Amino acid sequence: MKIEQVLADVELEYRGKRIKKKALVDTGASKSIISKRLALELNAFIPLDEPYKLYTADENGYLVITGFARLKVKFQGVEIPGGCTFEVAENLRKDVDVIIGRPEIDSWGIIFTPEGARLRKVPVEFDII
Repeated sequence: MKIEQVLADVELEYRGKRIKKKALVDTGASKSIISKRLALELNAFIPLDEPYKLYTADENGYLVITGFARLKVKFQGVEIPGGCTFEVAENLRKDVDVIIGRPEIDSWGIIFTPEGARLRKVPVEFDII
């Protein structure tokens, strides 16, 4: 796949502050992650009592997870009901601020096309109780 096929436009929001980014949609990622710099910019960073290492296939071998952030998300312009809880990584690569991982790929119904990642069905539907 070409890099353009695994990137997607996302808009992240926390308490009225919105930031648009390109997200890497990564079928090999077990979690969705944002950089600490982005979480701080949104004022959404919630620190963990005990940071941990999340081992990856990246050249550094692991990410240092220091917190989380619960954000509203628009994926390719479509609002995702309930938003997403992202792990916050202190040492995410400088060229990537957002990674959409396998759990969200599956639950949001993301598919990959020659034109790029998109939602299989719009609107995204969840059973809300």
